[in-house]
Amino acid sequence: MIQKKMVTDFLHRISYHCESSALRDLFEFYDFPMSEAMIFGLDATMGFGFFDTTNKVSFILESEIPFFLGGKQGSIEPNSLACRLLGITLRKQSFTSADKGWEESKKLINQDIPLILRIDMGYLPYYEFQDDYHFGGHTITLAGYDDEKDIAYVGDTIYEDFQKVPIETLKKGRNSTYGPSFMHPKNVQYSMQRRPDGKHPPLAAGVKLAIQKVVNNILRPSMSNIGLKGLKGFANSIKGWGEKINGLIVKPSNEKTASPELIFDLIYGNIETWGTGGAIFRNLYIEFLEEIQKHPELNTGPRAWNNDEFKLLEEAIPFIKESALNWTLIAEILKSAADEYKNDCINHVNFQELSEIAFKIVFSEEAGFKKLSKLKI
Repeated sequence: MIQKKMVTDFLHRISYHCESSALRDLFEFYDFPMSEAMIFGLDATMGFGFFDTTNKVSFILESEIPFFLGGKQGSIEPNSLACRLLGITLRKQSFTSADKGWEESKKLINQDIPLILRIDMGYLPYYEFQDDYHFGGHTITLAGYDDEKDIAYVGDTIYEDFQKVPIETLKKGRNSTYGPSFMHPKNVQYSMQRRPDGKHPPLAAGVKLAIQKVVNNILRPSMSNIGLKGLKGFANSIKGWGEKINGLIVKPSNEKTASPELIFDLIYGNIETWGTGGAIFRNLYIEFLEEIQKHPELNTGPRAWNNDEFKLLEEAIPFIKESALNWTLIAEILKSAADEYKNDCINHVNFQELSEIAFKIVFSEEAGFKKLSKLKI
């Protein structure tokens, strides 16, 4: 019986976002080395969502936090666009039993098949979170295990090399039931397999498909709180944040309430630091667009782009850069007020001006993605 195993030639490289980081590591293992930004762009999950008064769906402990915003629409799934564009089959498995899930993971590791795992990051010891912190939407890679030492080896975004996690702790994190059911990891694991014939669409064509999916995320939202509609709702909402947060503070409740300082810190984290790469994923997307400008396959490979298509890309990038700068500006205004004034921070932010900055984002993203929408698949 095998008691320890590391997947041969599997590496982890420091990245920003947990999902694109995990995909990047596995793609390199399967001989598709590329940047995290390229993977993020090819998977086409960038977008926007804004939820006002999310008490019933918030996974954050302080249930009265009134706002949640994010820069992605979609996550790793078997129909991952990046995988399809590279001719890779992504297999998803989930298990009701933590023990069964772990045994199935070991079987694949023993075959030199690295895995992507869903996990509640509150269980990962190297983060040193408080005991009551839980977030079941995190993603890591599994590179190996050592039963004798009770250790699993995992790869995780900003951490260099593989981290050691006690196997029982890993199992608990994969089987966590904290928060609403849609945030439960459910012992989910993903594995990859390349098409036997190695075929996949030309990258120059695949990139256009990926860009158009993000264009649809932004310009053609299916719900009022996502995409451009969500951005407009976010910008309008800001005007009333002072009154809304004040109302939250005086709201009688036996539960712990969120402080203004905490709310500002959370919004800052959602925009700048929590795996977004900065500017609510816009910086990563800009890196992707700039990288494809110089990519040899788009310039000289099959289905290479013409000058007019590169011109559209060149014209779109400054608008998205302007959006990114304004996202960071909003985040920094809130963070600066929270750091200096603590819970009096709401009295030191001009919410009308903040709303005006957000409307500049609306203009920039609409203009930039309308340019990109003219790229024909």
